[in-house]
Amino acid sequence: MDLQIDVELPQEVQPNCHLTIGEITAHYRDVISVLEAHGVSQEQAAAAVSLSPTTLTAYGRGYGTAAHRTIPAATLDRLRDTAADAYWRAAADPFRAEVAGDQPLYCVPIWHALDSWGLLKTRHPHPLRALEVADKNGGWVRVGWSADPLTEKLPELDQYAALRSRWRKSARRIYQAFGNDVEDASALLCGIADYCRYSLWQFSTEYRPWRLQVSLSQVLQLEAACRDLEAGDEIEPYESDMRRAMADLEEF
Repeated sequence: MDLQIDVELPQEVQPNCHLTIGEITAHYRDVISVLEAHGVSQEQAAAAVSLSPTTLTAYGRGYGTAAHRTIPAATLDRLRDTAADAYWRAAADPFRAEVAGDQPLYCVPIWHALDSWGLLKTRHPHPLRALEVADKNGGWVRVGWSADPLTEKLPELDQYAALRSRWRKSARRIYQAFGNDVEDASALLCGIADYCRYSLWQFSTEYRPWRLQVSLSQVLQLEAACRDLEAGDEIEPYESDMRRAMADLEEF
């Protein structure tokens, strides 16, 4: 008796990356609540994105009401950046207390995030925050201070943090390839990984409440697109090594 066994390859679980207008509005309200919790008023938030406080209020109105306005994705990105920065500054404060002198005394390593020119962008006790800033600026991380003189590099990343770092680095390469055309670059990124423009920012953040975990297949697709762009070729549909190998076997 011949038995035919179908082997189903494991599939990566993809998050819901296509937000409805109601979900966008709810997320926007969450962003505003984080800003307020860290001492950023609505007036200050409006100034950060060059809008009036009245406009920000309209973005938070319920969908379907006459006063509702849907916030543009780029504006939401800037507000999320402001909120996440406020959170990380507050998270670093306990490690910056002055003890018996003018200089702060640190009990944990302090990491310096540098840009592509080697210029300091931020310093932070959380290595993943420093890595996030460095990745987005094309730079690297080095230890700025440590009680242990042998501490010279970042702790080893787990597989998920490593994927997020690879995603940020490749996304920056895409933006560089498009120059000042940010929205076209964003559209390409959305098409590669099949998610909406409002979810794009969440793949690159280390702020856990808003973070979407990027998958290996999404990172591989993005890296393949980077290679195509940098080689001057058209972006080809991505196929994993396993899928290509299975396709080759079907020809025999």
